[in-house]
Amino acid sequence: MKIRKFQIQEADLIYKYLPANYIECLQCNFSSRKKVSSDDIMIAFWTDSPQWVERLFKLRNLLVKPFGIQGGNNDSRHKLEKSIRTGGTYKFMSISEKSDEETILCANDKHLVMYLSIKVKELNERDKDVTVSTLVKFHNLLGRVYFSIIYPFHYIIVRSMLKSVLKKFENQP
Repeated sequence: MKIRKFQIQEADLIYKYLPANYIECLQCNFSSRKKVSSDDIMIAFWTDSPQWVERLFKLRNLLVKPFGIQGGNNDSRHKLEKSIRTGGTYKFMSISEKSDEETILCANDKHLVMYLSIKVKELNERDKDVTVSTLVKFHNLLGRVYFSIIYPFHYIIVRSMLKSVLKKFENQP
């Protein structure tokens, strides 16, 4: 599965949240006979992470707690899944917009706001393109410092989580 850099398109819902201090857009192709929605991938993205990623998030949550940065959103998979499917809110994450192909999650705290867009485009009855776009807007200096520290991990983690999630959907009957 090859993940490639891509550009946010004007037709994407996430486009209206530009400009941002940080922009990343990745795309890859996967095959599944099963209908896979952007909600399905968003839910798996936040609830079915590889173990090493889970451990990193736990460490991150411990380290940032003294600075008032929020963390830890996956203690109730059912509540998180419900908020994604219904366009609701769970802790500091909310679904800011949805369409048939795209779901945008917003994580907002006093230091920065992050938008994560998952867009699934069916190419034919089997092949699909998934596009994952991340936008980050800093509210203050602490947001800038925090993101500069996590950026190298972000790059590795997003790609790893995307591959892991898509393998679960790939080639399903």
